[in-house]
Amino acid sequence: MPEFENPPATVDVPGVRVTRIVAVDAERATVWRCLTEPELLARWLGDIAAFPDGVVAGATGRFAWTGEVVLAARIRELEPGSRFVFDWAEGILSDKASTVEVTLRDVDGQTQVHLVESGFPLEGDDASKRESLRALAAGWTVELDELVDLAEHLESASD
Repeated sequence: MPEFENPPATVDVPGVRVTRIVAVDAERATVWRCLTEPELLARWLGDIAAFPDGVVAGATGRFAWTGEVVLAARIRELEPGSRFVFDWAEGILSDKASTVEVTLRDVDGQTQVHLVESGFPLEGDDASKRESLRALAAGWTVELDELVDLAEHLESASD
């Protein structure tokens, strides 16, 4: 286990985005599997991750949290082992979709996960936008902590 805790997600109100960088004590290939294998994806991001045509550029699918929200998703870009970009929105994909970009790189024997979600169609003044972004940041803090735990568990199970 690493000797640090990953900092929480941060918000950029003028840029209307949420960012989080975490270090995972697992090989990049293990983290990539957690991002792109639907059964693993659903273990850390929501309860359901369904992509009937596979996790490939252009594929559509959905993420769902039991009893809560269903997000339609479209994979925009996939660079195996390093970059995963998708749009998602509640219900159906529309101009209200935001974009999630996840980039992986090797840093000091660990895998760094850099996530940026942007393009939120937020309304209201800066205070209400900040509140909405903080709620999204809190969500990404929880979800990426679950990604770290899953990837590190998978890595230790394969040793």
